[in-house]
Amino acid sequence: MQTLDTDEALPPHPPSPRKQLKNAERFREKHVRGRSRRVGYLRQHWRGDLPLAAAVIVSAALVWGAVQAIGFASRQVPITDYPVGSSLLWLLEVAVLIVGALWWGTGVQRSAIESVDRGGSMPVAILTGIVGLGAFVWVGMFWFQSARYVMPEVWSTLIGSSPPATVQLDPRSNQIVLQGGLEFGSTRAVRDALDAHPEVRVVRLQSKGGRVAEGLALGTLLRDRNLDTLVDAECSSACVTAFAGGARRFLGQNAAIGLHSAGGAGFSADVVASANRRSDEFIAARGVDRHVLEQGAAIANDQIWFPSPQLLLSSGLATELASR
Repeated sequence: MQTLDTDEALPPHPPSPRKQLKNAERFREKHVRGRSRRVGYLRQHWRGDLPLAAAVIVSAALVWGAVQAIGFASRQVPITDYPVGSSLLWLLEVAVLIVGALWWGTGVQRSAIESVDRGGSMPVAILTGIVGLGAFVWVGMFWFQSARYVMPEVWSTLIGSSPPATVQLDPRSNQIVLQGGLEFGSTRAVRDALDAHPEVRVVRLQSKGGRVAEGLALGTLLRDRNLDTLVDAECSSACVTAFAGGARRFLGQNAAIGLHSAGGAGFSADVVASANRRSDEFIAARGVDRHVLEQGAAIANDQIWFPSPQLLLSSGLATELASR
């Protein structure tokens, strides 16, 4: 019978079940969680793996920075010149804002739960979780109070169902004639026509209005080129701002200048007041009596006021009657 030599090393004893569990946990911590950290910051936040402070502050800064970057790009692409490009950037900005807020809120709540599991403060975790929940509330308010009203207009611009005004040369009078709504792209169309016909000195306007931004952009273009404007039909709302850009502003026999407040579904009182103020400041700077502009801004958006030719002339909104 063979006996063991006492000097020979004995085989290691298998670890206890408890130690095996600890070893498995260490392996999982080292390899599995290590791989999850390598998948990127976005997923770490989404899964709640980040420290609570990082989830709240750093992730919020990341979303804010992305939105600001897109907003900066949008300002380099004016919607009056690039309607499609600007609309696409608006959609991207809204998408990043909504998805980013939901991503941030979800990650903050999960990080708050993990923080408690790791022995963190329960009151702090609860307050932080409530803040994360507020992101969902904010997204809902943003959509229902603002974005859902703007979305159809942006979409109509993208698919071309709200085309810019028609702009063409009238060879008999040698005037550029604008007809139709001042939708996005109208100012660019006028600029292109003027560049093609540099001898033109009068722009005739026939429009019931449209975008405030277009009225301001077109008025600025006409002012900067020292051109005259003529109205011999209806020119209302944003068209009046464009009309005021003329160096000399002629009223035809059948002219009707319509004034009212800016507005529309989904626009807050502050936004409407800002639009009225920008338009009125531009028109007043052209030598027009502010009292007439204030009276026009007091008219509801769904109504309109047509001042008499005498009042238009005395207020300076029109400078002279067109020759018959």
